[in-house]
Amino acid sequence: MNLKYELNKQDLIDFNIFHITYSKLSKRSFFLQRYILSLSFLILPFILRNFSTIPFEYWLTVCILLYLYWVAFFPKRIRKIVTRKISRMLEQGKNQSVIGRHDLTLSNTGIVDLSENSEAKTQYTEIHDIVEDKEHIYIYVNANSAHIIPNRIFENLDKKNEVLALLKQKGKSNN
Repeated sequence: MNLKYELNKQDLIDFNIFHITYSKLSKRSFFLQRYILSLSFLILPFILRNFSTIPFEYWLTVCILLYLYWVAFFPKRIRKIVTRKISRMLEQGKNQSVIGRHDLTLSNTGIVDLSENSEAKTQYTEIHDIVEDKEHIYIYVNANSAHIIPNRIFENLDKKNEVLALLKQKGKSNN
């Protein structure tokens, strides 16, 4: 089976954001930064009341609002950071082989991904996981990288399901 498609910067950004919420290590780090680290905002009023003439209730209110703001807007902030990081990498010429035209072949032994600048061969035994979200299928080949297949390339849901079934069947039979 052969799939031809274009990957763009947004596909790479989507993968990185998905990976933050999918990877156990990244998920733990995200949770710690969003909820645990931000608890320091709630400790701050107890420290500031000893060094300030401003009433404790004022500091407590301000710090509770800061905590709620942090928890609510942290995911958007992460999305912005990832977008900026990916954009800089691409501007510097890094990961250029990821975006652009891809010719992905699912053979009997594995996956061959040809792009303008690279060729990646993955045996089915090397597949760690096959995951999908609303926009993509991710074929993880290690903890941090995956073949990205955008759903927009499929004519219909049946074609997508056919590819997923093939990948899962080949991955299971060889693992």
